[in-house]
Amino acid sequence: MSPMTFRRTLRWTHIAASAVVGTYLYSPFSADPVFAAITLYAVFPLMGLSGLAMWQQNRLLQWFW
Repeated sequence: MSPMTFRRTLRWTHIAASAVVGTYLYSPFSADPVFAAITLYAVFPLMGLSGLAMWQQNRLLQWFW
């Protein structure tokens, strides 16, 4: 995977996860316990990991190569 493709994938993953977290915060769907659990235990950590991966992209790509 080229660095440009890797970064583009991480960026869109981060944007999609942010949209789900924003939906959780600003919509009535936060009252649904299933949506809350998925957001808090799957989407929020995914957003954090994608942010860390974008920050340390060079080290990650060196480790994978």
